[in-house]
Amino acid sequence: MPYLAAGVVFVGVLCAFDLVLTLAVVRRLREHAALLDGGRAQVPFTPPGTSLPEFSAPGLDGTAVTRAFFTEPTIVGLFSTTCAACRERLPEFTERVRGLDARRVLAVIEGERDDAEPFTAALTPVATVVVEPVKGPVNTAFGHPASPSFYVVGQDAVVTSSTLTPAGLSLPART
Repeated sequence: MPYLAAGVVFVGVLCAFDLVLTLAVVRRLREHAALLDGGRAQVPFTPPGTSLPEFSAPGLDGTAVTRAFFTEPTIVGLFSTTCAACRERLPEFTERVRGLDARRVLAVIEGERDDAEPFTAALTPVATVVVEPVKGPVNTAFGHPASPSFYVVGQDAVVTSSTLTPAGLSLPART
């Protein structure tokens, strides 16, 4: 009987020790989560209210895309040729902007021109298209956001809306 009592006491002490360690781990995980949340100043897309810096990029149709391009609300889609989600969102984006003035829709494709062919073929009828290298001028102006990213940019090149899906776009009034 004394061995049984000693065994129960031993198991009880072991369980109490395990509980203390578990609580310490949970506390540390909460501290770590708080640190991560506090360090997330960078959102995966350019937030509304951001004023775009000066930049210049040539459109495929010869249009000079600069800050001055944004004279009225403009839909902007940023894509990458190496991004699977970009290929998935492409048809949704083209359908969402169909019927808008193509001069009020800007599509930026990051990657090699040859790799961008499927994107340019789909986007050219509905948008002003820019194909630029990695870290090109337009993506740099937007702060290298996640791809794909979608925006409404108002007058004076100020981001008024940003989203990671075309469905989240608040479309400007049709003109």
